[in-house]
Amino acid sequence: MNQRTARRSLVVAAAIAALAYLQPARARAGDAEACFTASEEGQRLRDDGHLRDARARFIACGAVACPALVRSDCAGWLSDVTARVPTLILSAQDEQGQDVADVQVTLDGAPLAARLDGKAVEVDPGEHVLRFERAGSAPVALRLVVREGEKLRRVSARLARPATARAGATTPGGGPIAPREDQAASPPASSLLLPIALGGVAAAGGVAYAALGLSARADADRLRTTCAPRCAEADVDAVRTKVIAANVAFGVGVAALGGAVAALLLRDSMPAAPAAAAVHVVPLPGGAAAALGARF
Repeated sequence: MNQRTARRSLVVAAAIAALAYLQPARARAGDAEACFTASEEGQRLRDDGHLRDARARFIACGAVACPALVRSDCAGWLSDVTARVPTLILSAQDEQGQDVADVQVTLDGAPLAARLDGKAVEVDPGEHVLRFERAGSAPVALRLVVREGEKLRRVSARLARPATARAGATTPGGGPIAPREDQAASPPASSLLLPIALGGVAAAGGVAYAALGLSARADADRLRTTCAPRCAEADVDAVRTKVIAANVAFGVGVAALGGAVAALLLRDSMPAAPAAAAVHVVPLPGGAAAALGARF
C-alpha cells in the first residue's frame, strides 16, 4: 500500500467515525424535540379538558429518553391529570329489572364499551350523551354532565322492547322517531318541594298549637281565680275560641306531617310535574277537623 492509498484510507475511516458519532447525536436531538412537543401538546389538551389524550402525551414526554427536566415536569403533570380523569360504572337492565351485559355503549357517537363487564371506564369531563344499544331493545340515550375528579359514578339504563304499535312509526315530517332520551340524574329536585312545604306547615301548626294552648290555659286559670263561676260570657268565649284555634292548628300540623312523610316515601315515583297539596279545615263544635289533599 503506497502513501497515497494509506492517506485515502485514513480519510474514509475518519469520515465513518464522524458519522458514527453524529448519528446518535441527531437521534438524541430528535428524541428531545419529540419530548418537548409531547409536553406542549399535553398541556394544551389538559387545558382544553381532553384529559385522556393529555395523559398519553405526558406519558410520552416522561420516557427515559427525554431530558431530565422534561421528565420531571411531565411526571408531575401526569399524576395531576390521572387524578382528574373521571370514571363511570355502566350498567343496564331489561324490562324485568335483570342486569344485562350484551349492551354496546357509545359516548357522543364514539365507541366506549362493546360489552358491560362492571369495570369502570374513563371519560373526559364535560357534557356527554351516552347511548345504550342492545339487540331486540329500543336504544336509550342518557345525557349527563361529568365533573373532573368524579370517580366510579354509576350510570344505569333501563332497556325495553320497542312497542309493536310504534314499529315503523314516523314523525309528522316523515322521519323516524328518535330513541327516547332519559336523564341520568337522580329524581328531580322538584319532588322535594312538596315534603318541604308540608314540613313547614307542620312546624307552623305545632308552633301555633303551643302558643294558643298556653295562652288559653293562662286565660282559663285567670278566670278561675277571679270570677268563676260567674265570669262574663265574652271572656269565656275568648278562652273557648283560643282552645278551638289550638285544636285546629294541632290537626293541621299532624295532617301536614303525615303528608310530608308520605311524600318523602313516594318521591322516587313522583313525576316531574309539580305537585299540588291543600289542607282543608272544617270547624266542629268544641274543635275542628283537618283533611290533607294532594295531587301527584
